[in-house]
Amino acid sequence: MNKQVSTLDAIYGLTGFSMNFGLERIKTLMKYAGNPQDKLKTIHIAGTNGKGSVSRFIYSILEEHGLNVGLYTSPHLITFSERIIASGEKIANNDLERLNIFFNRIISEKDDFKKLGPPSFFELTTAICFQYFYEKNVDIAVIEAGLGGRLDATNIINRPLLSVITNISMDHKDILGNSLKKIALEKAGIIKKNSLVVCGEKKRGISNLIKDCALSLNTAYFSSNDVRIFKKGYLYNYRGLNAEIKNIKMPNLASYQKYNLKLSLLSIEVLYEYFKKSIKIELNYNSIIKGILKFKNEGRFEVIKYKNNVIVLDGAHNPDGIKNLIISLRKNFKKNNFIIIFAVMKDKDYKTILRRLSVLEGKIIFAGLKSDRALSGSELEEFSSRNHYFKKIFLAEDIKEALNIAVNNKKEDDIIIVCGSLYLIGEFKKNIIN
Repeated sequence: MNKQVSTLDAIYGLTGFSMNFGLERIKTLMKYAGNPQDKLKTIHIAGTNGKGSVSRFIYSILEEHGLNVGLYTSPHLITFSERIIASGEKIANNDLERLNIFFNRIISEKDDFKKLGPPSFFELTTAICFQYFYEKNVDIAVIEAGLGGRLDATNIINRPLLSVITNISMDHKDILGNSLKKIALEKAGIIKKNSLVVCGEKKRGISNLIKDCALSLNTAYFSSNDVRIFKKGYLYNYRGLNAEIKNIKMPNLASYQKYNLKLSLLSIEVLYEYFKKSIKIELNYNSIIKGILKFKNEGRFEVIKYKNNVIVLDGAHNPDGIKNLIISLRKNFKKNNFIIIFAVMKDKDYKTILRRLSVLEGKIIFAGLKSDRALSGSELEEFSSRNHYFKKIFLAEDIKEALNIAVNNKKEDDIIIVCGSLYLIGEFKKNIIN
């Protein structure tokens, strides 16, 4: 049996994909490992949408400055190793196997876990990430929170260089709360005393709430509402707190990425202002521009060609994500119509998502996913038909059948959109591209 497969089976087998919040298990696990997370310089990033993009922008810019940078993100699209990157390389299979054995020995030998129960999949993954980054002696670890913030396994970081909060919108309401205020407070749970926080939330009421949380902890607060990024021709200019960076080429066509870039650049500014000596970084505008060009975030308004068909892959899976996807589609494909391949998880607000997608007035294919968490195509079809949302609806057993239907039913200038779930994007990449 392939070693990576057996290792991943062991990791996934802890609790599969179940949500099991609380920090006691991860704290105990890391204590017996020697608390490697306390020996790292970290940037901790939370938010509803955009945190993966912001993580990767910051990672690319810092790496271009010559730093040894670690990057921890989720979920992965094709291989588990996408989640943990250091020095530009994904974690190797043998390191994954070794660290899995290391932590499972702790779990089996320590009596604490008889009472606490075994760590979850994400807790073990997070533990592996911190230990690996410590072993790789990274200069800075860029850590993306999984879900929420306050009780997320990544929140055992005690003294981050920066906490970054991207934005707040309605998602995971059953877990994080049924209002923007409640969700904001969960995300703000990553803010630590006497530290720094950079916020990308545009809504003043919510950004002020996060600011109040920061000030109550004697933490300096910076808002991307106080800096500017604007387009000049085909390029962008950034006017920050102290920096002015011109002629930035955006490596991604999505309109929403300029807000993620603005927050990332502000974060880099704040990092340099407060820690330039300890991390030995001399801010270089050319390195920033080159780092931005190296940015890559697969499955986020990723435009590809497949057998002479233009396909846009976007993992948007909540109403705000879909809204931003539609804005980007209309901006970049003004003269085109769309045919949509869609799947969504049961815990998502699929009714609002489908209502918003219906403005594209196209055809839609509901694709089956190999996951018990996915909503069935028949339920999506019934709801969409009842509300007369799309010109034509198709059902497909999987992504392969869905793509065949799309190609056979599209007109020459139609654009194929794959959206609704990052798991759907992953299935596309595994089965179509690879």
